[in-house]
Amino acid sequence: MRNTTALVLGGTSGIGLGIARSLAAHGATVTIASRDQGKADRTAATITVPAGAVSVSGIGLDLSRPEGIADALRRHGKDFDIAVLNGPGYRPGKVDTVTADDFSQAYSSMFLSLQQVVDSVVGSMKKKQWGRLLYVSSSSVIVPIHELAVSSVVRSAVNSYMKLLANALAPDGITVNSVIPGRIDTPRVQAVDAVRARDRGVTADQVREGAESLIPVGRYGTPEEIGELAAFLCSDRAGYLTGSAFRCDGGMTAAL
Repeated sequence: MRNTTALVLGGTSGIGLGIARSLAAHGATVTIASRDQGKADRTAATITVPAGAVSVSGIGLDLSRPEGIADALRRHGKDFDIAVLNGPGYRPGKVDTVTADDFSQAYSSMFLSLQQVVDSVVGSMKKKQWGRLLYVSSSSVIVPIHELAVSSVVRSAVNSYMKLLANALAPDGITVNSVIPGRIDTPRVQAVDAVRARDRGVTADQVREGAESLIPVGRYGTPEEIGELAAFLCSDRAGYLTGSAFRCDGGMTAAL
């Protein structure tokens, strides 16, 4: 992955950070995006990279304001060969409690913002006739999650968008894929476990133990495991893989 540049949205924690670390370890020059520029810079400084091979830097990018994304990336002044479309899901809520406002806000931050990033980076990819777009999705696009109604709906829309992009951009040497994490040990999953614990009147540890008992490998995954899958999909070796979704869930999802 040497001589490639990568933009990782939501790269300061959880799965995004795991992907940023893996891309850097494989030789990519990585830019970590966060709405908090200072946090992005501090996180970038913690990532170990091969001596003299790459650099890791931060950029302030607010996914809740899609109208400002193109300008922010233009000011950054860097072309990207790889864009990892990762961001926070919408706050937990069951389908009979969420509102039209919830869906509107989520569509803006979880769909339109990613579309703006894609529009901003594909031009340089087309010129090089090489690029990688990778969406960090969720198992909720296969089996909707009751407590995450809004995210389940909007992420399904993004998956359809990615499939259409894959078909449109394949002639330009650009692959477009999704990774579908299962229960990965991140702050987001911990927050969902806390909501479930509150609703069921149990502890978060009990929720986790129950969830792990339903995962064939018997544990939550790690951000690093998602990171290694992402690094492969963003490499030259994955040039014939596009328009697909790749699960990393320990066998959790009860479907082929």
